[in-house]
Amino acid sequence: MFRNLSTVGLPLSGRPSELIELALSFGFDAMDIDILDFQQQADAFGVPHARRLMVSARLKSGCFHLPVQLAADDAVFKEELAALPRRLELAAATEAMRAVATVAPASDEHSFKDFFELYRSRLHDIGELLAQHDIMLGLTFRPEAEVREGKANQFIHTFEGLLGLVMVAHERIGAVADAWALHVTGEPLELIAKVPKGRLVEVRLSDAPGDVPAAELTHAHRLMPGDTGTISLADVLTQAKAAGFDGPVTPWADRATLVGRGREKIVKLAGDRLEAAWKDAGLPIVPRWFTPVQRDQFGRPIGEEPSFIGAGLE
Repeated sequence: MFRNLSTVGLPLSGRPSELIELALSFGFDAMDIDILDFQQQADAFGVPHARRLMVSARLKSGCFHLPVQLAADDAVFKEELAALPRRLELAAATEAMRAVATVAPASDEHSFKDFFELYRSRLHDIGELLAQHDIMLGLTFRPEAEVREGKANQFIHTFEGLLGLVMVAHERIGAVADAWALHVTGEPLELIAKVPKGRLVEVRLSDAPGDVPAAELTHAHRLMPGDTGTISLADVLTQAKAAGFDGPVTPWADRATLVGRGREKIVKLAGDRLEAAWKDAGLPIVPRWFTPVQRDQFGRPIGEEPSFIGAGLE
């Protein structure tokens, strides 16, 4: 397993070089890729140019959001599916071998049975394209009751339900084990071991308030990993290890819970919490090649800089 930073999981903004430096400074081994932005860069300047920052930083590619709306109408789905081969080719070129997508929790247009078949069929078509590049797609779901309110037909909103879809889907389709989702649904962490071998794509870590019943949690309650200790990070990692997982572990939190914390503090805290969880779960921590730059109160580098400036990344 390796520690992965997502600017979606922890809503962050900034220049790519700044974000990559933060990831390196605070112990992350990988970062997620924005495949649409990568395509723009690659089409304009070439793949080597688009890859240059990640390569120089020696960061792995974590996951990328699959640029296909699985529940869209037929016309939109066909258009996005037609554009997918080029985007998967580019993902493979930057060694981003894991995609992720979220399953709709409910529908006004489709019954459960019809929606299930629609997903199964579309995932088969996508899986055939993924197989050409050895890329896996991990499915995740929204567990909060708020996202199903007012909908005519409920769909997949539990991990067990998600596994039911994965079991009948193309072999390139797997699951994301989200600690927050399992906490909200009240499902045991042991379900992680039921993911078919080799089809656990990503692990996401969060925390939750200890004084709010799980069934009443909204996405705005999704806390930074380790904020309260309500969700045991080490237990999640232990279950993932038992399942033979060797992929990205990514911290996630709702933007509202991060208000008042600066970008650097957010990434540092996430890195520290993951390192502590790694130790609690008995996982080895590979020494970092990168030494963080020490900065003064104005953000200016102090002394020598074995960082991006030295590596040609700024």
